Amino acid sequence: MRGEKQFEMAGKNDAILYGLAALAGALAFVLIYGVRILDPVYDDWLLGQGDLTQHYLGWCFYRRGSWTFPFGLTDNLAYPSRTSVIFTDSIPLFAVLFKVLSPLLPETFQYFGWWGIMSFALQGFFAAKILREFSIGRVQILTGSIFFVVSPIVIERMYRHTALGGHWLILMAVYLFIRHRKDYQNVRKTALAWGIVGGLVAAVHLYFLPMCGVFVCGYTLCSFLRDRKIRWRQLLPGIAFAGALSGVTYLLGGFSTRSASEGDGLGEWSFNLNGFFNEKGYSRFLDALPMYRDGQYEGFAYLGLGIFVLLAATAVFLVLELVRNYGRSIRNHGIGIFVGILVSVGLILFAASPEVTWNDRLLFVLTDSSTLTHYWSIFRSSGRIVWPVCYLIYTAAIVCNAKLSDRYCKNGAKAVIPVLLLAACCVLQIVDISGKLGEQRERFGTRRTFVSELQDPVWDALSEREGLEHLVWVSNSYENRQILAMGEWAYDNMLTMNIFYFARGLSVIEDTQYSVHHPDDSYVFVFKEEELADYLDCGLNFYGADGYVVGTTFELAHERYQ
Repeated sequence: MRGEKQFEMAGKNDAILYGLAALAGALAFVLIYGVRILDPVYDDWLLGQGDLTQHYLGWCFYRRGSWTFPFGLTDNLAYPSRTSVIFTDSIPLFAVLFKVLSPLLPETFQYFGWWGIMSFALQGFFAAKILREFSIGRVQILTGSIFFVVSPIVIERMYRHTALGGHWLILMAVYLFIRHRKDYQNVRKTALAWGIVGGLVAAVHLYFLPMCGVFVCGYTLCSFLRDRKIRWRQLLPGIAFAGALSGVTYLLGGFSTRSASEGDGLGEWSFNLNGFFNEKGYSRFLDALPMYRDGQYEGFAYLGLGIFVLLAATAVFLVLELVRNYGRSIRNHGIGIFVGILVSVGLILFAASPEVTWNDRLLFVLTDSSTLTHYWSIFRSSGRIVWPVCYLIYTAAIVCNAKLSDRYCKNGAKAVIPVLLLAACCVLQIVDISGKLGEQRERFGTRRTFVSELQDPVWDALSEREGLEHLVWVSNSYENRQILAMGEWAYDNMLTMNIFYFARGLSVIEDTQYSVHHPDDSYVFVFKEEELADYLDCGLNFYGADGYVVGTTFELAHERYQ
């Protein structure tokens, strides 16, 4: 009975600890971004903002469309073709949920602020879960979770590629991997857990696939190494992960469109090996380092000055362990450490693909295989794949700091030194990136009013026209700013789009050419001025508007384009 009560009390204490870590994450979000963006009917902060606008308009058009099966599809953004909400990075998990609730929601509704605060809370929650597995002090766990919550890679992503700000998914996979020794014999439980991770990857952002998938592979390898034989049932977690991933992707329409899975430019957005130290405008104390390619900002992985200090403590701990204890504690966790290192090296090589670089120098090329490059290009912004390594480094630095003091400090100092060092490094970490945190506060905490760049009276005349149903961007090329401006206007006027800013290319040339050569009064066509000569025989009336040429089958009370 006494043992049961102690176990129950420990469980309650842990629940409080995890709740406090989640609360710290939510509070950090409010301190960084303010509360304005939590207002679901305030959407001005999402308009005229590049990728943020893509995510928001993708949800808006998807919400307006009819239900289909698979239910992640809409024809409002590539009319008359259908495309998936996956390819607008609109966080499909929330997009589908709130489309179901749409009849109960106001006409203007955005969930991106709440996605952010939820992600920060879960970031703190899973960070605490990970650190708890190493039996360090509760104050250290709570303090250590703050490093994860305000990690530069989360701040850099949250409202640039919003779905990719959900780094708690990575931490969830890391947590399951770390618990391998305790859970791997319970195959049903672990298969369910990894299945949930796979489903969430598909429902949030598919770039998390390699970041989380590598841990389920590492989990399976650990099972084989611990059992010293291959048991087929140990493959079930990986099968559950892949099955849930494929099933949710199918239901969201990921396999039901003509969007290309791969992209061009593999290597342009890779990880530079200086990425862990390259602050790229985030540090108050360090300078940015040169890069081999301009696009290597995608490999941003700055660890922070506080973590650098903790890593020095980690190095001391490892040396002392090897000298005094002959690496006994390291050997006790040998399989997990070995596989963790293997996973980290694999992620770094994947992220650095295919040209491995340091500063502005090319070190070597990993592969010139066209077949491998084709599949690698599915994740062409490969620099992002290094993010899990950052969190493994965070975990090692925080835990080793605690273990160093626990093992080698005298009794009176054991309870004080690790906490003080960790707290000091946490403050240093925040001060180091405080300039960037202030920028985020200024940008998102200040209320703004969106004004469309489409101000010509021609657009007003079209808005008053009854019977319009479709906007067609005729050119096969566009700048994201241009197509998003058109998308904002089309959505406000209840029109479909024939093309949009998608995460993966979608060919609409055939449908577009058919529409422009078979026009009717339900269409409005938008041309680039330099390409208009190819369409003068389509029977359209042309009007200049804000640097574009608008074509209609009907006449407007405006001067025609000459």
